[in-house]
Amino acid sequence: MRRISKLVKVVTTPVRMDRSRATTMVERLSAITHLVASLEYLATERDRRHGGFNNWRIAKRTFHARSPRLAKVFDLAAEPGNTRRLHGARALAAASLQLPLPAKARLAADGVITASTLSLYPRHHYGTDGSDQVSFLCQAVVTISRAGGRNSRIVDACLWFVALQSVLSYAVSGWVKVASSTWRTGEAVTGVMRTLTYGDRTLWTLLRRYPRVAKVLGTGVLALECSFPAVFLGRGRLTPAFVASAASFHLANARFMALGRFFWAFLAMHPAVLYVTGPRQVSGPRRDDVLPAVCGALAAGFLGAGQVARSRTRAVVLAGRPGEERFTAPSGNVLSLRRTEASAGGDAPLLVHCNGLAATAEHWEWIVRGLGDRYDTVTYQRAGYGRSVRHDVDEDTLGTTIDDLVALVRHVAGSRPVVLVGHSLGGYLALRAVERLAGTVTGLALLDSSHPGELNRSDRQRQGSETLTSTLQLMPRSLHLGLGLLLKQPEWVDRMPEQVRELALAQYRDAQLWTAGRREWRATLADFDEFDGTLPSCPVPALVLTAGRTADTDPVQCELHDELAANATESVRHVVSGVDHDQILTDQDAATRVVGLMADFLRGLSDDQEGSRDVDAAS
Repeated sequence: MRRISKLVKVVTTPVRMDRSRATTMVERLSAITHLVASLEYLATERDRRHGGFNNWRIAKRTFHARSPRLAKVFDLAAEPGNTRRLHGARALAAASLQLPLPAKARLAADGVITASTLSLYPRHHYGTDGSDQVSFLCQAVVTISRAGGRNSRIVDACLWFVALQSVLSYAVSGWVKVASSTWRTGEAVTGVMRTLTYGDRTLWTLLRRYPRVAKVLGTGVLALECSFPAVFLGRGRLTPAFVASAASFHLANARFMALGRFFWAFLAMHPAVLYVTGPRQVSGPRRDDVLPAVCGALAAGFLGAGQVARSRTRAVVLAGRPGEERFTAPSGNVLSLRRTEASAGGDAPLLVHCNGLAATAEHWEWIVRGLGDRYDTVTYQRAGYGRSVRHDVDEDTLGTTIDDLVALVRHVAGSRPVVLVGHSLGGYLALRAVERLAGTVTGLALLDSSHPGELNRSDRQRQGSETLTSTLQLMPRSLHLGLGLLLKQPEWVDRMPEQVRELALAQYRDAQLWTAGRREWRATLADFDEFDGTLPSCPVPALVLTAGRTADTDPVQCELHDELAANATESVRHVVSGVDHDQILTDQDAATRVVGLMADFLRGLSDDQEGSRDVDAAS
């Protein structure tokens, strides 16, 4: 018992570390990362030659497009001779920091490392990771600390910055993992060990044989990372245990995942954590704790501003667009819909558009504009999206969603013929609704549609579904916290007509869209899991379009679309070259091509119907 008590006392005793020692330890440990990195880069020049993934003739395009002037500096650093010289200088400076140099020499070495790393980062853009970012951050901050070394408040602010970054990196990483079911079950650990890049055959075999061990390891990682902010509790008594656990974690990663630089990079931040959480210095200037107070105030202000922005975003969503109507379905769900009337008039079919998962009705804008002069159109938001309100309690199936679509079509169509147009998941929902709308729906257009067998047959779709599941877990919570301000405006918004960009962006940053998407995705997974290989009946002609990049990157998905076409009574099949899953709707040029294909398909439907009427009249 005495030994246990002594061990507990040692583990829970705060570490006394002065600012000079903490700064030097951060500096030296970080420098080891830079030394190893430069030696590795000097030994792998083939990656930068013709055909290598960091060949500058290819890699520079990204930087020249973003900042042509700054790219010229990077061009100079990317010359083979200069790249070798910069790495040599960085390695020499990093090695020198392991020696007892005077303060000015240490400042010069830190400056060389910081400047050379900044110059070389674009040169090695592909293949860099968290260790490169952390080591640069540490060395840059230490450079500032050394430059202001006579001012203890500057040194303390630098150490607080590194410590806060360390705690934040662990906590964010942990809470992101919590959203993933594979981490909660331990499958993620086994999955990583299975890979060629980061795996280890021996450990993978062991974890497969003993899955409980994998779950314990996964739970341990989650517990460590999520609770790491507890270092600020208990006046530093918990810090040694957390730091030792984190160091052991990185050491294990270095052994089993070959992440050697990660060990030194993240270990470099631990002295700062020990310093800021430990007792204040008794002699000399006391530790200055202004920075965390300032950061706390800024965080509170940011979260407050985020809530204001969240309210304004929601107000934009609820305002919708002029001319929107409300329809209450038998389920109790209130759906928001918008109609456009064709200038040409006539008895052409009504086009009802069904959105994809976590998408907006505004995604259809280019298509509606292209067809709107010849055909009446309806776009709508499913329950929970945009201005639509969800009242049903059916969480686990798509049944109510399809019921709502059927009711909506009957409401807007009257006695008119209807063509259902669906994109992504909307295509599958439209297919499910066709048979129930026999006599009303005369055609079906599927644009890069989902297929109920895609997760079983396509590795790419299955991998994408895992990422989507994690994203849909995180997004609603983050947006409810007011973090929508951090969401960069996506490219698909920039491609849309200017008149709908504000509303589309507001919906993208609105938590309700992601909440509805998460609910629908769970129902979709359950539905696809029960697929027995027989597609829903399609007793009408179908147009099936595949985005060219979908076909190029996932041939299985192209085969699945062929099956959707073969499932219809008759079909027209096309691949829209050069566009991806979103661009098939949101890119103006792509949408123009889609409009042309749809117009041909719709004319064919009209010709068939006129021929049928002529036959009926003759008989």
